[in-house]
Amino acid sequence: MKHSESGTQKVLKQLKKCKEIKEIKSTTKGYMIMGTNGEQYLAHMSARAFHPLRRWLKKNTSIKNLRY
Repeated sequence: MKHSESGTQKVLKQLKKCKEIKEIKSTTKGYMIMGTNGEQYLAHMSARAFHPLRRWLKKNTSIKNLRY
């Protein structure tokens, strides 16, 4: 089993609770996040990827404070 940060698990838990996110698909290198507005985002779950993910979530969902 590969090492994964606890921050990744916290972010995924918040995304699963969000009503504006239609689907979260696991890919080889991360997760494809699909919003109900038709927008999608390919997230590579690393420490450097959280800021662009927060920016996308603020623009496309009701999540304003992403905790990790």
